[in-house]
Amino acid sequence: MARTVVVLCGPPGAGKTTAARQSGLTVFDRDDPEWTSERQFTDALAAVGTDPKANAVVIRTGATSAARAKAAQMVAATHVFLLTASQHELTQRIRQRDRADKVNTLIGVKTWFQRFDRTDGVRDFPGWSRIHKPDLGTMSEDW
Repeated sequence: MARTVVVLCGPPGAGKTTAARQSGLTVFDRDDPEWTSERQFTDALAAVGTDPKANAVVIRTGATSAARAKAAQMVAATHVFLLTASQHELTQRIRQRDRADKVNTLIGVKTWFQRFDRTDGVRDFPGWSRIHKPDLGTMSEDW
C-alpha cells in the first residue's frame, strides 16, 4: 500500500473514531488511553510525518483551517477530511452516550461550531470505500 495518512477532523460526537477504526489503518486518537500526555501524542504524530511508509488516520477536532493545516503539515497528510453532523444531532449522540465527560463534550461541540471555518475548502469525508480501491488496496483518484 502506498503511503496514506488521513487527517480526519470534526466536532465531538461526529463519529471520527468509529470511522477511523473502520479504515484498516493505524489510528492516532488523542482520546486513547495509550497517550498519557499531549507531548507524547504530538511526538508520535511527528514520527508519522517522517515515516515514508506510514498508513494512518489521525483524529483531530480541527475546527479551523489553520488547525487542519497544522495537523496536516505535522503528519505530512495525504488527505484531510471533515466529518460532522448538525449541532442538534451531535448533542443528541453525546447525551445518549452518557459518559462521565458529557458536560465538557457538549461544551466542546458548541465551541467547535463557534470557531468552525471552511476557508481551506476541506472536503467532507466520503467514506473509506471511496478512498480505497478495494481490489488494489490503493488510494482512489476519484474522491
